[in-house]
Amino acid sequence: MAYVLDRPLTRTETATFLESGADDSPDFGEVEELAATHGGHGLEDPGWDKSDGYSSSWLIDLFSDRSAGLTITGMRAKDVRCGPAAAKTVILVRPEGGGAYDGIHFNLSEPKTPYSLSPDDYFGKPYFSHKKIDLGNGTEPGGLRASLSSGVQDCNFLLEAECRDSLGLHQQEIKNASGRFAVRGLPANPYQFFLWTDGGVFDCGPHQLQRPRMCPAIPFSVTNWSSVV
Repeated sequence: MAYVLDRPLTRTETATFLESGADDSPDFGEVEELAATHGGHGLEDPGWDKSDGYSSSWLIDLFSDRSAGLTITGMRAKDVRCGPAAAKTVILVRPEGGGAYDGIHFNLSEPKTPYSLSPDDYFGKPYFSHKKIDLGNGTEPGGLRASLSSGVQDCNFLLEAECRDSLGLHQQEIKNASGRFAVRGLPANPYQFFLWTDGGVFDCGPHQLQRPRMCPAIPFSVTNWSSVV
């Protein structure tokens, strides 16, 4: 995971955070507390090294009460609006273990193509090139876990499903409740950058004259983000 904070840590907060990692097993609760008090947003590693970066995800329920059949054959992000990531501080969390989850992933740099995160032979391939979702006609509701990444930008957008039935092709807009979806990115050049590991907390900020060897390279970009996982 990664946390992006809108408010940087003070000197005292920085010293306390680094000291919390002096033990062999630093307390992850310190990360969550800083995120809660500094306008922090948690981001996930989508488990796919060709993504635009860390992501946010939603569980999307798809259903139809029509008696006739309906098939979803595509999905895209639309009306994508982006700007440089506004966060000041990045805390990269590197625990042991982890794994991918079943679902789809959108790189917002190519919003028309959802990629499969299913742990099978189609992992990393366009999802709707080999799958569809049947609705209506008494079928069970469908569902997807959709993750979206925006690299070094903050973006907001809507989703649109492509639906087919006996009358042809239709589009259905999908909103986040009644509004737009929003994804945070890692700032390309964060003011502060910390690495949390099971072995300690390290200051990887650009102000460090000698950054610890395990610190990922900055600036962050869509092309080098996988080096930070």
